[in-house]
Amino acid sequence: MKIPSNKNITLISIILIIILIIFIGVFILNLQLLKSPEIIIKIEVSEVNSNEAIISIILNVNNPNSFDINIKNLKVVMLTPDGYKIAQVTIKGGKIPSYKNNNFNNDILVLFNGHSPELITTKITGEVSANILFFEKTLQLNMGVITSIEDFLNEISVPSLSVNVESVDLTKGGLNLTNSIEIFNPNTFDIYIDDIYVEIKSDTGKIIGNADLNAGIIPAKDYLLIKSKITLLFEALNSEMLTLNISGDAGVKIAGFNKKIPFNVKIKIVVPDLEEILLSKNSPTLISIKLDEKFTLKGILFYVTLEVFNSYNIDLVLRNVTIRIYSVMDNKNFLIGENENINDIISKVGTSGYLTCKILVPYSKMFNNIGSVDWIMASGVGRVSIEGIEQSAFLEIRGYHSLHPFR
Repeated sequence: MKIPSNKNITLISIILIIILIIFIGVFILNLQLLKSPEIIIKIEVSEVNSNEAIISIILNVNNPNSFDINIKNLKVVMLTPDGYKIAQVTIKGGKIPSYKNNNFNNDILVLFNGHSPELITTKITGEVSANILFFEKTLQLNMGVITSIEDFLNEISVPSLSVNVESVDLTKGGLNLTNSIEIFNPNTFDIYIDDIYVEIKSDTGKIIGNADLNAGIIPAKDYLLIKSKITLLFEALNSEMLTLNISGDAGVKIAGFNKKIPFNVKIKIVVPDLEEILLSKNSPTLISIKLDEKFTLKGILFYVTLEVFNSYNIDLVLRNVTIRIYSVMDNKNFLIGENENINDIISKVGTSGYLTCKILVPYSKMFNNIGSVDWIMASGVGRVSIEGIEQSAFLEIRGYHSLHPFR
């Protein structure tokens, strides 16, 4: 075997050194031409409550180089428009292979502490480095992003309302409408309502009642029940539907920042039925009828007295009154006389209104049933209402009487 000469060894060594120098030079040249990574930043509000917010930040980093790079010392600082620092966090970096990308993310706890959050300036700093053999190249990252969360603030849900009418009472000043307003907060943070304005309109658009109500704090995903009493004009009874226009400002506390959100809700309610009010069990309308008779040459003259006692705080009127006299035989009623020409009865507050009338029944009508008449029945019918109100309640009162010809 032929042993290489020193001259050949030297030549080979020189060639290898040249190749190595070229190789290292190529890598060093590539290192010197290190391209900054392409970074896509995504920032979104992931959760919010009254005291704090959690904002997710995602950095999608693409490595455009032919060698691996390292992302390190990533720091994120968030500022409000007035320069207040609402968050500062460090994001763990890592290696990104050549021509690949990687995501670096973190959830950031944010406290606004009363500072306006509509625009958030996010400053991101860090380092990009690459190592080849004993050589290292480092680039500084320095980015700024302005994020608007106005859309998020605009998506805050206004409270929803429902109204339940519990009772309607007649008073001297109008109808006292007792109701409950249930307010639901659909948000994940508390809201507060200082004042609520309620305006009630008739179906002609006339304002017939209004009120200012005090509310309070409504916890997240919770309800608040407000009891109210609103006095309506009696004209409300002439409508078929009433419109409740409820408006106010919902104060929102988001991560320590206060914001006002106006709301306006229209709710239709059925007009209270006057008949249910006047014929209620708690304050009934009391009516009585009395019947007496006198035998005359032309027939039997019946004297009828109708009494309406007013237990309400408003004057009542009984109109369209008709008094009828029936003979009752074998549980059947036969009309034998009536009087329709009766004036309205006005029943003042806390007093009785009286109506008296005479009805003459000829003997001929009585003779048709002589010997078989069991009773004489007096019936008074009419409609009770309030002056100027079309709506009314139908009333009928009956009284039974036995004849006493020799009294």
